[in-house]
Amino acid sequence: MEPRRKAKPNPCLGVNHPMFGDLARFDAVKMTVRSAKFLDEDESIMIHLTVTGRCYARCQGCINSAITMGILEPRSSLITFQESEPERDSVIILELVKRHPDKIITVCFYGGEPFLAVDKMEKVWRNLKESKAGKMIRYMVYTNGELLIEAMNRYPEFMRDMWLYSISIDGDKKQHNRIRKGTNLNKIKRNLKELRDKFKGHIMQWSTLREEQSLYTCFEEFLRLYKQRLVDHFFWHWAETKEPYEDFAAYVRKYSQELEKLMDVYVKKIGEGEFLPICHINELILYLLTGKERGHTACGVELAKNYDIVSGKVYPCADLPSCLNIGELDSDGKLSLKESNLNSLVEYKSWLGCYECGVHAYCGGRCPVQALAGSRERTLQYCQLMRLHVGIVQERIDEIMAALDREGITPKEIYESSAVLTKYTDVVP
Repeated sequence: MEPRRKAKPNPCLGVNHPMFGDLARFDAVKMTVRSAKFLDEDESIMIHLTVTGRCYARCQGCINSAITMGILEPRSSLITFQESEPERDSVIILELVKRHPDKIITVCFYGGEPFLAVDKMEKVWRNLKESKAGKMIRYMVYTNGELLIEAMNRYPEFMRDMWLYSISIDGDKKQHNRIRKGTNLNKIKRNLKELRDKFKGHIMQWSTLREEQSLYTCFEEFLRLYKQRLVDHFFWHWAETKEPYEDFAAYVRKYSQELEKLMDVYVKKIGEGEFLPICHINELILYLLTGKERGHTACGVELAKNYDIVSGKVYPCADLPSCLNIGELDSDGKLSLKESNLNSLVEYKSWLGCYECGVHAYCGGRCPVQALAGSRERTLQYCQLMRLHVGIVQERIDEIMAALDREGITPKEIYESSAVLTKYTDVVP
């Protein structure tokens, strides 16, 4: 357990919350220490492969453009080098698999919009399936969801073999189409209906929250899609960006009100015998029930156990600047990785005050992409939002525990049916 030091004011101007006071204080919210045993966790290895850098969605505040590339132009106007070469990338993946012979490997197809290069994605999948390690590899894809029908018609075996689809949906039709201007929610829904008829695995709605968006609108859309069995899980996160909130106090009020309203529905549903699969809320509940400490950043970048492949180079995270690669194939076609200490990537936790923060056990330190490539002010605002987020859920924990007990829902069920998938998101919002 990391040492606790006396709480002191955060250098970022804090917002006062009626329940928690000044959210800039490291002790504004303190997680309750409990003693129940946490379950054995999924220890699979994740390998992200950027299939293409191309994308037409024109999402407001695109992380790949604004943070990773440091540009403001839409990605559709760029000539990007981020294209997969299936033969090369299959070799890199198999070389990485050799480093973890006893682990399940999850290959995560990433973009841009990966289905713009579905031929390359399918070729990598086929190469891996035909390899000796094929039985130890499963697959997921992050997508805007618009090109699923076309891909299913062309490559039905590949599409049905996916373990998890993560679909970007940012609210109802009005909110989603305004934020993701190049996409249309009605088209995404048609694709989801076609996918669901032929695919029996996991489908997750992934919502990215920007200042002008409503969390509750995203949640309502999830409830509609969940009722139709078009999605199985829900996750949201705050968008990584450099610019601070224009009116942070107003956003804190809105997020607080909407999360409280969401938790009202969540608790009510448990009482009705229905357990909502909101994966990161369910993981947080397990943390609050057990007193577990994450012990590393949410994505675990400093552990050097997950890998991102972009343009033939391996990174600890694809969304970090390109100068931070840790290896590539050498002239003999062997993977050469720098055995470097990645703890320098999380040195920002000292100036954030993570080790003094009352919710660090769950948070583990804000996303390194935001901390290293974003702005200090925005990152410190996220620290306040994280305290608020944990605090609101913790306020309901006794009520949640009682409802879970009444319905006979065990921590094991919470983990295996929902919380386990949190690892395959940004983990914390």
